[in-house]
Parts: sequence; structure tokens; C-alpha cells
Amino acid sequence: MQKPKRLMTKRQRMMARHLRDSQWAFADKVARLGTVWVCWWNKNRHHDYNNHPDDLEVYGLIDGIELLEWMNSHKDWWIIGEWSDDRYAAPVCLTEKGRIALAERKKYDMEPVTGGLVEPGWQATPLPASVV
Repeated sequence: MQKPKRLMTKRQRMMARHLRDSQWAFADKVARLGTVWVCWWNKNRHHDYNNHPDDLEVYGLIDGIELLEWMNSHKDWWIIGEWSDDRYAAPVCLTEKGRIALAERKKYDMEPVTGGLVEPGWQATPLPASVV
């Protein structure tokens, strides 16, 4: 398997910062609500991207995979329930380790961000939040 392409320009690292910030925002929402239903891929437009309940997050194929990649890199932070065809989403909760990680996010904030749909994908270290 090939290694992910390393992205290193300032613009690419800003993109990684934006993605990391959105991942933390998702974790904050899960912490606030307890359970958030996630549609990883709104394949058949089951959900309106702009008008859905607060406890639902709707993603397209690429950004849904990128969120899953981050969650899978920290499996002990998350409980991902079974997919519901009725809600066309899966329930996601934080574990106690996930809540601790969220409170101590500075420890994890500069971890490389991975993305891209096709192997080997890409990887970039986000710009520090203070630079953006």
C-alpha cells in the first residue's frame, strides 16, 4: 500500500486546519447532545443538507469518509451504533475517553489530518489554530 501524499503548503495546511476544526465542532456537538445521528453519505438525498434536525449531521461521500477516518484513528473515543434505515443514519456517542480527549484537545489538535477518496489519499499537518 502506498503512503498518503503529504500536503505541505500553507494553503493545504489551512485546509487541514479547517477540517480539524470541523472535526472538533462535531465532537463538541456530540458532547452537548449526547447522541448525534450521522448520515455518512447522503447518497440518495434522503436528507436536506441545509434543513434537518439538530441531532443529525449529514455528509457527502468524501467528507463522510474523512470524518470516519478521524473517528477510526481514535476508536476509544467513540461509540458508533447500528445504522438505522428509518433515520438513514447511525447514532454516535462519546466515550469517557472521548470526553477527556475533547477537554484536552490541544494534545491531539496537531495530529495529521487524512483525507481523499482514492488510495493512497492525502495527509497534512494542520496549521496551528493561532496562525489561521
